[in-house]
Amino acid sequence: MEAPALLDAHVQLKRIYTALNEALDLTRQLADAVDRDDQISAQMLISMRQEPIDKLKGAHQALEQQRQTLSPEDAARLTAILKGAEAAREEERPLVTQVGVNQRVLKQLVPLDQVVNRKLAKEKSIYN
Repeated sequence: MEAPALLDAHVQLKRIYTALNEALDLTRQLADAVDRDDQISAQMLISMRQEPIDKLKGAHQALEQQRQTLSPEDAARLTAILKGAEAAREEERPLVTQVGVNQRVLKQLVPLDQVVNRKLAKEKSIYN
């Protein structure tokens, strides 16, 4: 994969990281609001979480569009990296590192979101 393609993918992964961190911060605040039984803050925070979700969607769409413009070999390599493959060349290392960082943030976000969702939605939770 050429350097410009690696850079473009890295930019999108950085955007994903930023959006994941925003969602994690807002979810933590939401968990606190739910624990305090502060319904007004909870509603506001739920609305605020839509923005990072939209950013995530946009960055994922940009990555998918980029993948579609690559050669089949490069597209397969990008897919492998995004799924956690190790760097095959030194130029891939920043991209591979960012994928790992994003996965760590996601592993913090998902369980917290599950707890909050179960507290708010009870038996109607999407995680049940």
